[in-house]
Amino acid sequence: MVARRLNALLLQMELVSKARMATKEQLAKIFTLEIQAMHEQIENLDRAAKRHGSLRDPVHRDADRQVGLAYRLLESYGSLEELNFDPGSETHEALLDAGATDADIPFIAETFRAEREEALSDRAGEGRTAFMRDVLHRMAQVGLDDTVLNREAAAEEIYRARADALLESADDPRKPSLKGRPSRRQPTPVETDPVAPPPKPSIMWAHEAEDPVVVKADVAYTEPPVAPPSPPPPAEPHNTVAFEPPAPMRTPAASSGRARKNLPIPQFDEEIDKLVANNRDQWEDDTASDVRVLIGIFRGILEEHGVTHSGQITQEHVAALRQHFNHILPGWGRSPKLRSLSPLELRKTSQKAALEAEVRGKPIKLGLSAATIRRHLGNLDHFLKHLRASYYAIGEWTFDGLRPKKPKRGEIRLQQDKPGPDDVRPLFDMPIFTGRLSAEQPELPGEQVYHCANYYLPMFLTYLGPRRNEFAGLMVKDVVQMKDGSWAIQIRRNDVRRIKNAQSHRLLPIPDELIRLNFLDYVEQVKQLGYDVLFPELFSSNAKKIDPGERFYKGFIPVAEKCFPGELWKRPLHAFRHGFADTLKQAGVSEGYIEDLSGRLGSSETSTRYTNPAGLPLLRAIIAHYPVITGHLEPRPIKLLPWVEKKLPPPGAGKTKAERFGCKRGRKPKRTAESLP
Repeated sequence: MVARRLNALLLQMELVSKARMATKEQLAKIFTLEIQAMHEQIENLDRAAKRHGSLRDPVHRDADRQVGLAYRLLESYGSLEELNFDPGSETHEALLDAGATDADIPFIAETFRAEREEALSDRAGEGRTAFMRDVLHRMAQVGLDDTVLNREAAAEEIYRARADALLESADDPRKPSLKGRPSRRQPTPVETDPVAPPPKPSIMWAHEAEDPVVVKADVAYTEPPVAPPSPPPPAEPHNTVAFEPPAPMRTPAASSGRARKNLPIPQFDEEIDKLVANNRDQWEDDTASDVRVLIGIFRGILEEHGVTHSGQITQEHVAALRQHFNHILPGWGRSPKLRSLSPLELRKTSQKAALEAEVRGKPIKLGLSAATIRRHLGNLDHFLKHLRASYYAIGEWTFDGLRPKKPKRGEIRLQQDKPGPDDVRPLFDMPIFTGRLSAEQPELPGEQVYHCANYYLPMFLTYLGPRRNEFAGLMVKDVVQMKDGSWAIQIRRNDVRRIKNAQSHRLLPIPDELIRLNFLDYVEQVKQLGYDVLFPELFSSNAKKIDPGERFYKGFIPVAEKCFPGELWKRPLHAFRHGFADTLKQAGVSEGYIEDLSGRLGSSETSTRYTNPAGLPLLRAIIAHYPVITGHLEPRPIKLLPWVEKKLPPPGAGKTKAERFGCKRGRKPKRTAESLP
């Protein structure tokens, strides 16, 4: 059976290039056939209502409008898009501007999802659902080849026809007139001229007309003016363009009686605070900080172009921001001096620095990386959508052609280093592990071994492959003993850090090698000192911001770079995670188990719906596939860092670079024994 299906698929692929694409005339016929059928269906309902002695009441017309708007959404977005109907969302605002009320939205949403599920249930086009049977029937009526693209084009025309017919029905008060009214059963383009395209009806949004109205589908066809004969079509009809992709549903800048407000540029900061508050459960502090930085840059671009309020923002300004990213120093964000410059000053300073570097023979390539630009434009998209949802005036804009493309999946595999055990092994010869000169000089060899984050976290990264923030932000209570006597680490959200997503919540076994190196004794000593956090040196009560993962990075990587100059991998700490996963894969461990260990969600139905993550005994057997590379280290009695033992802030905590430099010159401020978390 599989072989027959594959052969059929191969044959279809060979024939698709030869299949004739839908023409505009064929799509026009589908539209008129469907809207004619809808009109007849509505008239039959009217006759049935008269037979029972009544006209269809406003409730029926409301239902026509609600279902019509649901079909309009399907026409605009297609059946693959899962829309958000929550208050304040773009879809919700667009429906309100199209004439829907808040009471209509739940019914529209339910209808949209029901129709969408039916369409998705038969994506293969085998005619198992009523809608797909309608699509295939209409295609057969106009002689349209059955291909995936043609089915999509036909489905769009059917959605459009149904939306127009129902919205027209809702707009018709359906009161009897003694003067009579034109029959809907007038000659259609199919009957009068088989190639005449009907008008393209749609909901007209406020930027296209003063008030949102429904353009009624007029089935009666008016003969178009005579045009000079067109040149003959190309010899190969399959090159004809099938259809234009539907434009996204747009939200108006203003609607009748509900004019959008102009937000002054200086008030952007207030809206940023609201946006961050709206996403406080989804965004990390770094994400919120990135958004603030980006909007600050965008404000500078707008002020540079003389923009004073949100209603004046155009596509030109979005493009200007994109060009700005091409002409600045890649590391500008690490310099307080550069961060204080306006966009124009930053571009000039960057250009000057590039020229000076070229004179010195060490050229600098200006411009941010593609990944950074994608992140910045994504943050701008969040902010502009927030302004639009808050009913501020925002013009039409798009990132098409501006946002760098994501690298192909095959290229992504080549971009990240995946160090194996033999590559990682030399790191554990550093003085941090074998013996350092003093607590303040971890890069110099000596006799002292201090048990701390720099000692234990690299081992956890090696043997378990977690994210650095997951383990840097552990609490003492996250180290748990199971009923069978084994020990585990509970990865969960706590008081000092979040976790990335739901699947990051997991239970991991403590590797035997860390137990051999007295990790449990370390936990007990930290607990006896009254600390709640597992690695106290990564925290400080007088610090403006606490990011334990970043603190660990800045404490460990500079030492490693001194010990191995020019030999570390790109993104070294994350490389541990990639190397761990690759080592297990090469040892024959299935991807599902690797994802359970790493806190990632599998892609199969079995992993996401039908099974729980692997249990501790199984995970313990899996991590045994990673060879022991710290066997040369001898277990030593636990010795904490001096400032941790004395419950003092870490050296330099809460100080600027200048203040830390001053301490080195002898101006050492007093340190207080403030309690840490």
